[in-house]
Amino acid sequence: MNSSTAISRRPLLRSLPFALTLLLSTAPLLAQAEAIAEGDAAFARRAEGAKGARAVAGPIDQAIAGYEKALKAKPGQLEASWKLLRALHFKGEYVATTSAAKQAAFGRGKEVVEAAIGELGKRVGGRAKFDAMTPAAAAKALAGVPEAGYVFLWGAVDWGLWGDAFGKLAAARQGVGDKVRRYGEIVLAGDERFEEAGGHRLLGRLHTLAPKVPFITGWVDRDLAIEHLKKAVAIAPQNPYNQLYLADALLQYRSAAKPEAVAILKRLAAQKPSAERAVEDASPIAEAKVLLGKAGG
Repeated sequence: MNSSTAISRRPLLRSLPFALTLLLSTAPLLAQAEAIAEGDAAFARRAEGAKGARAVAGPIDQAIAGYEKALKAKPGQLEASWKLLRALHFKGEYVATTSAAKQAAFGRGKEVVEAAIGELGKRVGGRAKFDAMTPAAAAKALAGVPEAGYVFLWGAVDWGLWGDAFGKLAAARQGVGDKVRRYGEIVLAGDERFEEAGGHRLLGRLHTLAPKVPFITGWVDRDLAIEHLKKAVAIAPQNPYNQLYLADALLQYRSAAKPEAVAILKRLAAQKPSAERAVEDASPIAEAKVLLGKAGG
């Protein structure tokens, strides 16, 4: 090797350790991105083989596997976390047919959401500090984290369904109502239009269904339920769950508003599921027909 060749190769040789270090440091990120992409592709096929609001396990199980792989590559990753929560919700609601299957889906969701919120807590000085914040302060502190709203929304949904799957006693011991309320209020404080008025929809449903128990859930307010759901419909009238939940709340707590509720249910029952949310939309449309029959409409 002549001297000029040796000199020309020295920068390359010196750069090899850096290149190797860069490759090793980016490998988990690449694996994580690929796994999330796998999950997304499978989630997009979740309605394949479905009959109305009942889906088959294959596509959603593949989506769950992709998101789980992403979390294994980088534990606590927020995008993988909220997408896994969304996929677990789909499996528990539209695929699972037994209590055990629902408990498995929402039980895993409970682990995912609390780990993700622990990760978000690190952004504001720790979980204890986050838990001491008001919903408005928490939303403001996490305003620069684009995944935060999804984590809280799907986390609240999962906690609520976990309570349904495991029963009232377990829900009371875990403080499910308080968790759903807090996470929903954080979503609402961040953006009331987020996910087609997701915060209003969530809180409206909570105040509709939660039992009012002195010293435990004394904050439950049926008037507030209707107020939230009216806002949800005003913001996103196309969302079938906004319509269904408002009609249901009116039938339960506003007898004078029965004609309004029946009119909402008739409109909803006449709708067709959207192509993007065929399974999810089929469920509230079917429920609207059942409620309409009970209401004598």
